[in-house]
Amino acid sequence: MTTPDQPAHQTSGSDRPLEPSGIVTVHCDHDVHQDAPPNQAFVVIDEFWPDRIAIAALGGDGLERRNQPREWLRPESPAQLRQARHADGHIIYVVD
Repeated sequence: MTTPDQPAHQTSGSDRPLEPSGIVTVHCDHDVHQDAPPNQAFVVIDEFWPDRIAIAALGGDGLERRNQPREWLRPESPAQLRQARHADGHIIYVVD
């Protein structure tokens, strides 16, 4: 979390809160989203358990991914989003 002498923009990604509708990317050694580019954007739906988050692909693929470990998720700025095409031709959003 942010300390009184540490501005919010200098907090580490793992210390920043994940609010519903926040934008995140998934980063882990054993990526369960192997079909998704590593920089694909997801939207936070809800905190499912303590330190477990429900997410869905930004732009929608119809799938909700529940129970994602908090440490796998990196908050991103919506200003960094750009539209791209997945290998299967669907439009996705990625973070540069």
